[in-house]
Parts: sequence; structure tokens; C-alpha cells
Amino acid sequence: MAKIKIDNLIKYYSSKNGDSLQVINNFSLEINNGEFITFFGPNGCGKTTLLNLISGITPIENGQILIDSKTPTKARTGMIFQNYEESLMPWLSCEDNILFPFSLKIRKFEREQGKERLNNLLKELNLELPLKNYPYQLSGGQQQLVSILRTLIYNPDVILMDEPFSALDYQTRSFMQLILLDIWHKEKTTILFVSHDIEEAIFLADRLILLNSLPTSVKEIVTIPFKRPREKTIFELDDFYHLKTKCLRTIERVN
Repeated sequence: MAKIKIDNLIKYYSSKNGDSLQVINNFSLEINNGEFITFFGPNGCGKTTLLNLISGITPIENGQILIDSKTPTKARTGMIFQNYEESLMPWLSCEDNILFPFSLKIRKFEREQGKERLNNLLKELNLELPLKNYPYQLSGGQQQLVSILRTLIYNPDVILMDEPFSALDYQTRSFMQLILLDIWHKEKTTILFVSHDIEEAIFLADRLILLNSLPTSVKEIVTIPFKRPREKTIFELDDFYHLKTKCLRTIERVN
């Protein structure tokens, strides 16, 4: 797990006609070790760009991001994308997809150590997967679980999740949310989770970060008052409904 400090982050993109579009505006945030943070904001406000900057995929030009005093390119981060079908290699089995980080020359791990880590994860989390099957033989939830395990396998300091369950049906998405919370509780990994579903964002988070429209910045930080472990029955509580309504009204309010 890791502590993250984002300080005065600014990001511009250049359009084809040479104009500059500001996507991130003076974004500052501190995240505690092992915290589960969700981001919620208008479509196109820059949520994915923010995750790409934190992961090191997109270079930082203005401002600073430190993950346990390391820059994003030096920190151990794991990224889980929305489109699980494209993030997995169809020619590799479920097991080989998960163990892929161990096959990279840059990582000095032995495959047998990886298999032992995988077996321990499955046992600890009480999960079953058809490890010898290929991605196309798995359900959507199983494919996304493979992506999550592939990230967990090398013990990242922080996991970044970009709307990972949005392509799943309601029942599978609900099931995967509970699995994710169980994984987070047992692994103690810092998680940053982008969601376009306000109920999901509240249910998962320690703190919910409400974002302004483009260019994005922190509009409001909401500490979630519901105790853990959580069950889906909290959706029926008046307090949950009022918090959800308040968050939506905050997002709709003009900057």
C-alpha cells in the first residue's frame, strides 16, 4: 500500500489545429496508505487522464505526483481498464495471462514463485477460476477478475481502476464489487477507482472525490460515513439516499 500526494497538477492537450485544451486544473489531493478512493464527475471531465498521470502512462508537465516519495514511473502501480476483453491476451490461458508479469525480463521473478503467489491469492480470497481456459471461454466477470489478479500478482503499491465494471451486467457488477472489497480488505492495497455510477462510488469508498467539469479539479471531498464491512442493504437506508442525492446535486451545481 502507498501514500499518494498530488500537488497542483495541470495538464493540457494539443488539438489537431494547434489549440490547447486544458484537461486538469490545479488538482491537489492527499491519499492515505491503504485508502479506497473513488472519483465521480461529469463525462469527459478528465478522470481517465488523471489516472494515466498517476500511473505514469501520461507524462507530467506541470505539478507533482509522489507515490511514497517516488514518481509515478518509479513506483509500482497497477492499472485495470474498463475493456477487459482488450486487456487480456486471447492466445494465453487464464493462468498465463495472470502470470504474464513474471515472464517480463524486467521483472526478476521466477514463474514458480508466481504460481505459488497465485495459488495463495485464490485460496486466501476463496476464489475459483478455470486457469487452463482461454479468455473467450470465461464470463465477463471472470475476465475482469483475471485482470485484477494479474495486477495483484506482483504486489503493487497502488491499483488504479478505470470504470472496470461498467461493461458488466448489474448482477455481475454487484458481485464483482463485493469481491473487490474483499480483495482490498485482505491485501491492504491503496485503490483509486473511477466510476460513473454514484451508488457504486459511495458503496466502495472511504472517501469520494467529486470532480468539476473540464478542466477537472476537486469540487468536494466526501467522507463516507457507513461502517465496514458493507452489504448492499445500505442502498435501502435513508442516509444512503440522502448522501447520493447531495452528491448528485453537488456535481450538477455550476462551478
